[in-house]
Amino acid sequence: MKYSKYAVPGLLWTTGVAAALALAGCGGGSGSDDDDNGGVTQPKAYVLDSVVLPASAIKSAAAAPASLGAAVQTRFVVLPELEAEKTVASDDGPAQQIGTQRAVAATSTVAQTQSALQWSSLANGQQVAAINIQSTGAYGLRAGVLVDSLPDAALLRVYSQEHPHAIIERSGAEVNALLAQNRKAGETGAAANTWWTPDVGAGDTTVEVVLPAGTGADALRISIPVVSHIYQNLSLPTEAELAETAKADTSASCNLDASCTNSYRTERNSVARMVFTRSDGKSYLCTGTLLNNTKGDFAPYFLTGNHCISTQSSASSMQTSWFYRSSSCNSGVPGANAALRSAGATLLYATSTTDSALLKLNEMPPVGVTLAGWDARTAGQVGDAVYGLHHPGGNLLKYSVGSVVGYMNCVAGSGNAITCSTGDANSGFYSVRWSQGTTEGGSSGSSLFRNGRVVGNLYGGGASCLAPNASDYYGRFDKVFSDRIWNWLAS
Repeated sequence: MKYSKYAVPGLLWTTGVAAALALAGCGGGSGSDDDDNGGVTQPKAYVLDSVVLPASAIKSAAAAPASLGAAVQTRFVVLPELEAEKTVASDDGPAQQIGTQRAVAATSTVAQTQSALQWSSLANGQQVAAINIQSTGAYGLRAGVLVDSLPDAALLRVYSQEHPHAIIERSGAEVNALLAQNRKAGETGAAANTWWTPDVGAGDTTVEVVLPAGTGADALRISIPVVSHIYQNLSLPTEAELAETAKADTSASCNLDASCTNSYRTERNSVARMVFTRSDGKSYLCTGTLLNNTKGDFAPYFLTGNHCISTQSSASSMQTSWFYRSSSCNSGVPGANAALRSAGATLLYATSTTDSALLKLNEMPPVGVTLAGWDARTAGQVGDAVYGLHHPGGNLLKYSVGSVVGYMNCVAGSGNAITCSTGDANSGFYSVRWSQGTTEGGSSGSSLFRNGRVVGNLYGGGASCLAPNASDYYGRFDKVFSDRIWNWLAS
């Protein structure tokens, strides 16, 4: 957790998650395929260096989906402008909220959605229909597709009317597998059976359905009772657009652009901006880090905060932005190689003891990312030089430089507050003070590095440009490593 721009100074917020989650069936409990360590009872290593993801580890990309153009009949649903006070993030958790839920009355039931879908036949015998939902004033929109029945061979295609040729496509089988994963983790009801469409960066979203030849329309039983209205503008202008607009990176002025230093060129490519939507339709920002493992198989293990992702349904909704940093020092525009992944993740383990969560991405990140090294040998010492890499406010990658100033005990308090008190070498958190840079809302979950290796992840704190001497608190990687996650990283 970091204070966001709307947070009250002096307060820290938390979701109050239980001390540890036993996630049966998704890696947090025994019996998971991902938890099989071949009977090994000790880690193979306590320290590991970074590695760069090679092209050989990535399957060849499929051809980009083609627009079906005028063959598609689209039903349009327009939601009225959202009241301004409803776009203000609520203080219901430490992750930075960027979107709120909106009910969609026109497609709230299966019957209404079936009635709204206007089917057309394609030359190959397939049937296609689409629903477009517009939420006035939104910068992004995610549709909550509640699935009762979806043929595996169906295709769900998502795009905006503004960019109809930029299509994200998922098969029915992929969506069904994601929802089955939610149920296997013990989730029920709408939370388990809702697929959140990727945010395509516009105030509208089109959900297009293609049914295979010979499949009747009644085989599809879905509804879209809610959307997540993204009220924070996460986009940044291109260089051409920057010449015509004053909008640029909006993080606080003392943040340090990660493209302005050569010190962290390897590990900065392990960091991704995260956007995820919880079961209530609210969307959030955090930061996470890709981790290396001793098998050398390039498995995309991903570390973030438990206060960011603590349920499988949230993990299933996660999309990540890679290489999301400025094109050159302080340019304020993202580089051309910035890449989005939107297939979600499997939640392997989450605990509030160190506020840590380990996930495995369902889709490989782009070639050239770094799988970061880590160090779980011993507790960091007071005075250790450390640094952070993070996305404050969801903006371009920044870095912070400081030192460990102590150990902390942090526990959930009443309501949404947490209490941190001075601890010792057995405590679960580091206290860190910055000499350069700071962190903000959206930095939550980001890793703390020492000598090029991960040693913690950001829980919260009071550091800001206005409070440069305040401390931030990081869950200790050595603690969560020894407790459980070595089963994936060092077995």
